[in-house]
Amino acid sequence: MTGSISVRERGQIIPIVPHVVRRHAELAARGVHVEQHMHEPTEFAERELLQHNLFLYTGPSARAEIKSPEFTGVRWIHPGSIWIMPEGSRHSVRFESCMEGVALAFDPPTFDLLVQSAGGRTSLPILHALTPCTPKIYHLMRALMHESFDASPDNGIGLECIATAVALSISRNAGALAPLRTRTTPRLAPKQIRAVQAYVETHLHQQISLADLAATAGLSSFHFLRSFKGSLGSTPAKYVMDRRMERARYLLKVGKLTVSDVGIEVGFEDVSHFSRAFRRAMGVTPTAFRSATQQ
Repeated sequence: MTGSISVRERGQIIPIVPHVVRRHAELAARGVHVEQHMHEPTEFAERELLQHNLFLYTGPSARAEIKSPEFTGVRWIHPGSIWIMPEGSRHSVRFESCMEGVALAFDPPTFDLLVQSAGGRTSLPILHALTPCTPKIYHLMRALMHESFDASPDNGIGLECIATAVALSISRNAGALAPLRTRTTPRLAPKQIRAVQAYVETHLHQQISLADLAATAGLSSFHFLRSFKGSLGSTPAKYVMDRRMERARYLLKVGKLTVSDVGIEVGFEDVSHFSRAFRRAMGVTPTAFRSATQQ
Protein backbone atom coordinates (compact mmCIF):
# COMPACT_ATOMS: atom_id res chain seq x y z
CA MET A 1 0.00 0.00 0.00
CA THR A 2 1.13 3.56 -0.71
CA GLY A 3 -0.86 5.23 2.07
CA SER A 4 -3.27 6.50 -0.58
CA ILE A 5 -6.33 5.19 -2.34
CA SER A 6 -4.72 2.60 -4.60
CA VAL A 7 -5.36 0.46 -7.65
CA ARG A 8 -3.58 -2.40 -9.38
CA GLU A 9 -2.81 -1.36 -12.95
CA ARG A 10 -0.68 -3.40 -15.37
CA GLY A 11 0.65 -5.44 -12.47
CA GLN A 12 1.69 -2.44 -10.36
CA ILE A 13 0.08 -0.88 -7.29
CA ILE A 14 -0.26 2.86 -7.83
CA PRO A 15 -2.39 5.74 -6.47
CA ILE A 16 -5.84 5.92 -8.05
CA VAL A 17 -5.04 9.37 -9.48
CA PRO A 18 -1.60 10.86 -10.18
CA HIS A 19 -2.24 14.09 -8.28
CA VAL A 20 -4.05 14.42 -4.96
CA VAL A 21 -4.98 17.93 -3.82
CA ARG A 22 -5.24 16.89 -0.16
CA ARG A 23 -4.67 13.66 1.72
CA HIS A 24 -4.95 12.84 5.43
CA ALA A 25 -2.06 10.53 6.22
CA GLU A 26 -2.91 10.10 9.91
CA LEU A 27 -6.35 8.79 8.94
CA ALA A 28 -4.96 6.52 6.24
CA ALA A 29 -2.83 4.81 8.87
CA ARG A 30 -6.10 3.69 10.50
CA GLY A 31 -7.52 2.27 7.27
CA VAL A 32 -9.69 5.25 6.27
CA HIS A 33 -8.68 7.40 3.31
CA VAL A 34 -10.05 10.88 2.62
CA GLU A 35 -8.66 12.65 -0.44
CA GLN A 36 -9.51 15.68 -2.56
CA HIS A 37 -9.10 14.87 -6.26
CA MET A 38 -8.84 17.22 -9.21
CA HIS A 39 -7.35 16.33 -12.57
CA GLU A 40 -7.43 17.37 -16.21
CA PRO A 41 -9.12 15.31 -18.96
CA THR A 42 -7.27 12.02 -19.02
CA GLU A 43 -7.57 8.30 -19.68
CA PHE A 44 -6.92 5.47 -17.24
CA ALA A 45 -6.20 1.92 -18.38
CA GLU A 46 -8.08 -0.96 -16.77
CA ARG A 47 -7.48 -0.95 -13.03
CA GLU A 48 -8.55 -3.04 -10.07
CA LEU A 49 -9.66 -1.31 -6.87
CA LEU A 50 -7.79 -2.34 -3.71
CA GLN A 51 -10.11 -0.57 -1.26
CA HIS A 52 -13.83 0.14 -1.04
CA ASN A 53 -13.92 3.53 -2.72
CA LEU A 54 -16.61 6.22 -2.89
CA PHE A 55 -16.17 9.32 -5.04
CA LEU A 56 -18.60 12.25 -4.84
CA TYR A 57 -18.34 14.38 -7.96
CA THR A 58 -18.53 18.11 -7.20
CA GLY A 59 -17.48 19.73 -10.48
CA PRO A 60 -19.54 20.80 -13.52
CA SER A 61 -21.31 18.08 -15.51
CA ALA A 62 -18.79 16.04 -17.50
CA ARG A 63 -18.69 13.13 -19.94
CA ALA A 64 -16.77 9.95 -19.28
CA GLU A 65 -16.38 6.78 -21.31
CA ILE A 66 -16.35 3.87 -18.87
CA LYS A 67 -15.73 0.18 -19.47
CA SER A 68 -16.46 -2.28 -16.69
CA PRO A 69 -18.24 -5.64 -16.26
CA GLU A 70 -21.18 -3.83 -14.64
CA PHE A 71 -21.70 -0.95 -17.10
CA THR A 72 -20.03 0.25 -20.30
CA GLY A 73 -20.53 3.32 -22.43
CA VAL A 74 -20.45 7.10 -22.34
CA ARG A 75 -21.95 8.45 -19.13
CA TRP A 76 -22.68 11.96 -18.00
CA ILE A 77 -21.39 12.60 -14.50
CA HIS A 78 -23.33 15.37 -12.80
CA PRO A 79 -22.64 17.23 -9.54
CA GLY A 80 -23.91 15.02 -6.76
CA SER A 81 -23.16 11.79 -8.61
CA ILE A 82 -21.44 9.13 -6.54
CA TRP A 83 -19.19 6.46 -8.00
CA ILE A 84 -19.13 3.40 -5.76
CA MET A 85 -16.11 1.19 -6.51
CA PRO A 86 -15.83 -1.80 -4.17
CA GLU A 87 -12.61 -3.68 -3.62
CA GLY A 88 -11.87 -6.00 -6.53
CA SER A 89 -14.01 -4.12 -9.05
CA ARG A 90 -12.42 -3.30 -12.40
CA HIS A 91 -12.87 -0.51 -14.88
CA SER A 92 -11.11 1.65 -17.44
CA VAL A 93 -12.20 5.22 -18.02
CA ARG A 94 -11.59 8.19 -20.28
CA PHE A 95 -12.61 11.54 -18.83
CA GLU A 96 -13.46 14.13 -21.46
CA SER A 97 -13.49 17.01 -18.96
CA CYS A 98 -11.79 18.03 -15.76
CA MET A 99 -12.83 15.91 -12.80
CA GLU A 100 -13.04 17.04 -9.19
CA GLY A 101 -14.55 15.75 -6.00
CA VAL A 102 -13.99 14.10 -2.64
CA ALA A 103 -12.93 10.47 -2.36
CA LEU A 104 -13.53 8.25 0.65
CA ALA A 105 -12.05 4.77 0.80
CA PHE A 106 -11.79 2.02 3.40
CA ASP A 107 -9.26 -0.74 3.66
CA PRO A 108 -11.43 -3.89 3.52
CA PRO A 109 -10.60 -5.08 7.09
CA THR A 110 -11.52 -1.63 8.45
CA PHE A 111 -14.80 -1.58 6.55
CA ASP A 112 -15.68 -5.13 7.65
CA LEU A 113 -14.96 -4.27 11.27
CA LEU A 114 -17.25 -1.23 11.11
CA VAL A 115 -20.10 -3.27 9.65
CA GLN A 116 -19.62 -6.15 12.06
CA SER A 117 -19.46 -3.80 15.05
CA ALA A 118 -22.85 -2.42 14.04
CA GLY A 119 -24.30 -5.92 14.01
CA GLY A 120 -24.14 -6.32 10.23
CA ARG A 121 -22.83 -8.96 7.89
CA THR A 122 -19.92 -8.50 5.53
CA SER A 123 -20.81 -11.32 3.12
CA LEU A 124 -23.15 -9.10 1.07
CA PRO A 125 -21.07 -7.35 -1.62
CA ILE A 126 -21.27 -3.62 -2.25
CA LEU A 127 -22.11 -3.21 -5.96
CA HIS A 128 -20.06 -1.22 -8.42
CA ALA A 129 -22.26 1.69 -9.48
CA LEU A 130 -22.32 5.26 -10.79
CA THR A 131 -25.54 6.84 -9.61
CA PRO A 132 -27.12 9.98 -8.15
CA CYS A 133 -26.28 10.16 -4.47
CA THR A 134 -29.00 9.59 -1.88
CA PRO A 135 -29.69 12.75 0.16
CA LYS A 136 -28.21 11.37 3.38
CA ILE A 137 -24.99 10.11 1.83
CA TYR A 138 -24.70 13.29 -0.26
CA HIS A 139 -24.85 15.50 2.82
CA LEU A 140 -22.39 13.26 4.66
CA MET A 141 -19.91 13.33 1.77
CA ARG A 142 -20.24 17.12 1.47
CA ALA A 143 -19.60 17.39 5.20
CA LEU A 144 -16.58 15.15 4.73
CA MET A 145 -15.23 17.45 2.03
CA HIS A 146 -15.79 20.54 4.18
CA GLU A 147 -14.17 18.91 7.22
CA SER A 148 -11.17 17.75 5.20
CA PHE A 149 -10.14 21.35 4.55
CA ASP A 150 -9.88 22.02 8.30
CA ALA A 151 -6.27 21.80 9.46
CA SER A 152 -7.10 21.52 13.16
CA PRO A 153 -5.80 18.55 15.19
CA ASP A 154 -9.38 17.31 15.46
CA ASN A 155 -10.11 17.01 11.76
CA GLY A 156 -9.03 13.38 12.11
CA ILE A 157 -11.74 12.54 14.62
CA GLY A 158 -14.29 14.64 12.71
CA LEU A 159 -13.46 12.83 9.48
CA GLU A 160 -13.62 9.47 11.26
CA CYS A 161 -17.10 10.23 12.60
CA ILE A 162 -18.41 11.22 9.17
CA ALA A 163 -16.66 8.33 7.39
CA THR A 164 -18.16 5.85 9.85
CA ALA A 165 -21.64 7.24 9.18
CA VAL A 166 -21.07 6.97 5.40
CA ALA A 167 -19.87 3.36 5.65
CA LEU A 168 -22.89 2.35 7.68
CA SER A 169 -25.30 4.18 5.35
CA ILE A 170 -23.80 2.45 2.31
CA SER A 171 -24.00 -0.91 4.08
CA ARG A 172 -27.59 -0.30 5.15
CA ASN A 173 -28.60 0.62 1.60
CA ALA A 174 -26.93 -2.56 0.34
CA GLY A 175 -28.79 -4.70 2.87
CA ALA A 176 -25.75 -5.61 4.93
CA LEU A 177 -27.32 -3.84 7.93
CA ALA A 178 -30.89 -3.95 9.14
CA PRO A 179 -32.73 -0.60 9.19
CA LEU A 180 -32.62 1.26 12.47
CA ARG A 181 -35.93 0.67 14.23
CA THR A 182 -35.37 1.87 17.76
CA ARG A 183 -36.59 5.34 18.71
CA THR A 184 -34.61 5.28 21.93
CA THR A 185 -31.23 6.99 21.73
CA PRO A 186 -28.57 4.85 23.44
CA ARG A 187 -26.55 6.49 26.18
CA LEU A 188 -23.21 6.01 27.86
CA ALA A 189 -23.13 4.85 31.46
CA PRO A 190 -21.83 7.44 33.97
CA LYS A 191 -18.63 5.40 34.37
CA GLN A 192 -18.05 5.47 30.61
CA ILE A 193 -18.65 9.22 30.45
CA ARG A 194 -16.12 9.85 33.21
CA ALA A 195 -13.54 7.62 31.53
CA VAL A 196 -13.94 9.37 28.16
CA GLN A 197 -13.83 12.84 29.72
CA ALA A 198 -10.70 11.95 31.67
CA TYR A 199 -9.05 10.58 28.52
CA VAL A 200 -9.81 13.78 26.60
CA GLU A 201 -8.50 16.04 29.38
CA THR A 202 -5.18 14.17 29.62
CA HIS A 203 -4.65 14.03 25.84
CA LEU A 204 -5.59 17.55 24.73
CA HIS A 205 -1.99 18.15 23.64
CA GLN A 206 -2.19 15.17 21.25
CA GLN A 207 -4.32 13.97 18.38
CA ILE A 208 -7.36 12.10 19.64
CA SER A 209 -9.02 9.50 17.43
CA LEU A 210 -12.56 8.18 17.42
CA ALA A 211 -11.17 4.67 17.91
CA ASP A 212 -9.29 5.82 21.04
CA LEU A 213 -12.43 7.27 22.59
CA ALA A 214 -14.55 4.25 21.66
CA ALA A 215 -11.97 1.91 23.17
CA THR A 216 -11.92 3.99 26.37
CA ALA A 217 -15.69 3.49 26.65
CA GLY A 218 -15.39 -0.20 25.73
CA LEU A 219 -17.60 0.20 22.65
CA SER A 220 -17.32 -0.09 18.88
CA SER A 221 -16.98 3.17 16.95
CA PHE A 222 -20.56 2.83 15.69
CA HIS A 223 -22.16 2.34 19.09
CA PHE A 224 -19.91 4.94 20.68
CA LEU A 225 -20.96 7.60 18.15
CA ARG A 226 -24.65 7.05 18.81
CA SER A 227 -24.26 6.76 22.57
CA PHE A 228 -21.96 9.78 22.90
CA LYS A 229 -24.31 12.17 21.17
CA GLY A 230 -27.23 10.83 23.16
CA SER A 231 -25.32 11.38 26.41
CA LEU A 232 -23.45 14.65 25.87
CA GLY A 233 -25.52 16.29 23.14
CA SER A 234 -22.70 16.79 20.65
CA THR A 235 -20.40 14.81 18.41
CA PRO A 236 -17.07 13.59 19.82
CA ALA A 237 -15.22 15.95 17.48
CA LYS A 238 -17.12 19.01 18.71
CA TYR A 239 -16.72 17.96 22.33
CA VAL A 240 -12.95 17.57 21.97
CA MET A 241 -12.61 20.91 20.17
CA ASP A 242 -14.69 22.63 22.86
CA ARG A 243 -12.40 21.23 25.54
CA ARG A 244 -9.31 22.39 23.62
CA MET A 245 -10.72 25.89 23.36
CA GLU A 246 -11.68 25.98 27.03
CA ARG A 247 -8.14 24.94 28.01
CA ALA A 248 -6.71 27.55 25.63
CA ARG A 249 -8.87 30.27 27.19
CA TYR A 250 -7.56 29.38 30.64
CA LEU A 251 -3.91 29.33 29.52
CA LEU A 252 -4.29 32.66 27.74
CA LYS A 253 -5.82 34.23 30.85
CA VAL A 254 -2.96 32.95 33.04
CA GLY A 255 -0.60 34.74 30.67
CA LYS A 256 2.61 32.75 31.22
CA LEU A 257 2.82 31.05 27.82
CA THR A 258 3.15 32.56 24.38
CA VAL A 259 0.22 32.17 21.99
CA SER A 260 2.26 29.64 20.04
CA ASP A 261 2.97 27.61 23.20
CA VAL A 262 -0.70 27.69 24.17
CA GLY A 263 -1.54 26.28 20.76
CA ILE A 264 0.93 23.44 21.26
CA GLU A 265 -0.49 22.73 24.72
CA VAL A 266 -3.94 22.20 23.22
CA GLY A 267 -2.81 20.11 20.26
CA PHE A 268 -2.00 22.59 17.48
CA GLU A 269 1.47 22.36 15.96
CA ASP A 270 0.94 25.47 13.81
CA VAL A 271 0.11 28.81 15.45
CA SER A 272 -1.87 29.97 12.40
CA HIS A 273 -4.10 26.88 12.61
CA PHE A 274 -4.61 27.52 16.33
CA SER A 275 -5.46 31.19 15.73
CA ARG A 276 -8.04 30.32 13.07
CA ALA A 277 -9.67 27.67 15.25
CA PHE A 278 -9.74 29.98 18.28
CA ARG A 279 -11.23 32.85 16.31
CA ARG A 280 -13.86 30.54 14.81
CA ALA A 281 -14.82 29.34 18.31
CA MET A 282 -14.49 32.58 20.29
CA GLY A 283 -14.97 35.33 17.73
CA VAL A 284 -11.57 36.94 18.44
CA THR A 285 -7.93 35.98 17.92
CA PRO A 286 -5.96 34.49 20.84
CA THR A 287 -3.89 37.69 21.06
CA ALA A 288 -6.99 39.90 21.22
CA PHE A 289 -8.57 37.60 23.79
CA ARG A 290 -5.47 37.78 25.99
CA SER A 291 -5.32 41.55 25.75
CA ALA A 292 -8.99 41.91 26.67
CA THR A 293 -8.76 39.60 29.69
CA GLN A 294 -5.61 41.19 31.08
CA GLN A 295 -6.73 44.81 30.99
